[in-house]
This record gives sequence, structure tokens and C-alpha cells, in this order.
Amino acid sequence: MLRYALVAGLLLGSSAQAQLRIASLPDVYESYNDCFSATEEGIDLAALESLGWKRATMQSGNGEPIADGPIIYGHAERAPVILFSGAEGKGVCVVTARLKDIEQFKKFKSAWGDALPQPNDEGEIWFMAEGRMVQMALTGSREEPSVRLIVATPSESE
Repeated sequence: MLRYALVAGLLLGSSAQAQLRIASLPDVYESYNDCFSATEEGIDLAALESLGWKRATMQSGNGEPIADGPIIYGHAERAPVILFSGAEGKGVCVVTARLKDIEQFKKFKSAWGDALPQPNDEGEIWFMAEGRMVQMALTGSREEPSVRLIVATPSESE
């Protein structure tokens, strides 16, 4: 799962995160729950689309569509974005969302009470939820913080 976290970090680097709209905490949490719906047995893009998410189209510098670009989804009513490690099978669903400030991350994390383990040396919090490995991390910068949530499919968690 670490390799998927690295891919997510590369695809949604600080410059891309800075361009995201600031997300409300309910929208972040709802998007996180949508990742669970889209990873019940394997990656299921149709399940995510049924929840109102639309796949973004990637374009090259000259405006041509990139057919094999990353799998990124947006929602018309929410600021977070979701990306997938693949279109099917085992893998991960990644939510990234720009936050108003670092205090918002602390508030989001507090929804789990004292149930979360301490962050590792990279600031990532790894835990199991609904039989799946999850990673939560504060990303971005102090001025433009973001949260990253990675939900693995059950087969990827093993």
C-alpha cells in the first residue's frame, strides 16, 4: 500500500493541492465514506459514479486528451477529489482535500476519539477500518494544509 501512497503524493503534489477549493469537514468525511463504497470487494468506479462523482479528463499541454492518465474523480457539490490506483481489482481509493487551516485536520482526526494510533515518523496514521487498511495524513503546507485519506480494497489490505 505504501507504493500507492507514493503515487498519490506524486499525482497530487503541493501545487495541485493548492489549486483545490477549501473543503468542509463533512464533505471530507462523506468523500472518505464514498471510498469505502467504491472499494468493497475491489475497485468499483461505477459505485463511486452512482454517488455523483464524475471522472476528470486529463489533457496534454496541447489540449489533447490523455487516455492512460490518472483516474481522478470530482464531485460537483464537494471540494475534495478522489483518485484510484487502477480501474478494477485490488488497489486503493485516495481522498485529498484542501483544508482551511491545520486546526481543521485536528478536528477531523478527533472524530475517531482516542481510537487512532500515533502518527509514524512521516506523520501518517495507519489503521484498520471495516476490514481495510486506511492511511490518514496531513499534507500540503502550513499556509495551505490538506488531508490525504487512503482506503485499500480488502484484498490489498492482506
